[in-house]
Amino acid sequence: MKSQIRIHGFRMHHAILEEFRFLRDESFERPPASAYVVYMTMLNQLNSEQNQRGVLKEFNLSSWAKKLGISYSTLWGGKKYLEDHHFVKEEIHEGLPVLVLKDVEKYNTPERNGGNLNYLIIPHALFETNILAEFVRTSNPEGIELLLSLLNQFRTGMSFSKSGKIENLKQERTMKTLKSQLNKNAKGVRKTLSVLEALFSIEYSGIEIRGKQLWIKKTSFTLKPECVEENTDEFNVNPLMAKLSTELTYFLDGNQIKYKPRDQIDVMISFKQEVVNKLAYILDEDNENFTVRDHLIKKVFLETMDQIEAHIHTEKERKGYFRFYSIGAFFRMAFRKYLPESLKKVPYILIHEAKIREFTKTGQVPALYSVI
Repeated sequence: MKSQIRIHGFRMHHAILEEFRFLRDESFERPPASAYVVYMTMLNQLNSEQNQRGVLKEFNLSSWAKKLGISYSTLWGGKKYLEDHHFVKEEIHEGLPVLVLKDVEKYNTPERNGGNLNYLIIPHALFETNILAEFVRTSNPEGIELLLSLLNQFRTGMSFSKSGKIENLKQERTMKTLKSQLNKNAKGVRKTLSVLEALFSIEYSGIEIRGKQLWIKKTSFTLKPECVEENTDEFNVNPLMAKLSTELTYFLDGNQIKYKPRDQIDVMISFKQEVVNKLAYILDEDNENFTVRDHLIKKVFLETMDQIEAHIHTEKERKGYFRFYSIGAFFRMAFRKYLPESLKKVPYILIHEAKIREFTKTGQVPALYSVI
C-alpha cells in the first residue's frame, strides 16, 4: 500500500550527505554549519527551477541571507567552503554565469549507472524556522547533521508506513548516542534539541533526578504536521514527470534554446494539463497497472519534442534563425496537436473503459471525449 503522507520538501541525495560526513570524519577542515545551510538553499532553488541536471540559473545568496536572518558574509563563507571542496562550481552557459552542483545529475539519473535513487527529503518548513540561523550562530554543524540524519530515517520510515499517520512514525536516540553525535554534554544536547522543536515533537523517557542533575535515558522524535503533506499522486505519475522534465532540460540545452526556469515549469504544466490529465484513467487490461498509459505518456512527450526539433531546424534553414515567443505556449499547442494521433494507436477498448472509469468517479464528461 502506498503511504498516505510524505515530507513536503525537496531532495538531498544520500551520496552527497556521505561526502559531507567523510569531510567531517576525515578532514582537518570539517564542514561549517554555514556550508550545510548554503547547500540546502541551493537544493531548494534547484527544486524551484525544476532542473534535474544540477544547474542553478537564479540563485541569490543575499536574498537567502535576508530570509534566514544570517549575515551575508557568513553565508558567503559557507559558499566558499562548498566551492573549495568541489560541491559546487561556477560555469558560463549561453553567455550567462550559472552554478553547477557536482554529481546531482548523476544521482538524479541512477539508471544510467546501474544504481537506484537514494535521497532524503528536506522539508520546506525548515526555512520558516530559526533552526538554521541558530545552528549557524552557535557554530553547531552537529545540530544540522542530527537534523539530516533524522530526516533521512523519517523518509525511509514513511516509505514503509502502512498506517499513513504521522504520529505513528517515531525515531529514537539514547542520550549516550546524542552526546556522542553532537559532541556535547547532557545540557548541550538539551539545548540543541530545544532548537529542533520547531520541526519535531520531542519526548523524553527514562527520566531520573540524581542529586541536582536531570538524567534522561532516551529521546523520541516525531515530525510536526507542517513538515508533511498528503501524498496526492493518486495516479502515480510524479516519478514519470520527473524523468520527462529531465529529458526536457537535455532537449533545451542540446538545441541551445535560451530559457528561464519558469519556461521549463510552464512546459511541464502544459503537458500535465494537455496530456497527463486526459490519460490518467487509462489502465492496462488487468485493471491495475499503468504500463500502457505510462508508455503512451512518454511516447507523446518524446515524439512531440522530436517534431519541435525538426520544426526548429526547418525554420533555421529557411530564415537563418528560430525564436520562441513563449516556450510554454508553443509546447502546449504541440502537445494538443500530437495527442489525438498517438491515441489512435491505443486499443479502443482501453480508451472506452477509461472514459467510463472517469465518468463513474467524477460525474463529469471524461476529458478524452474532447480528444477522441
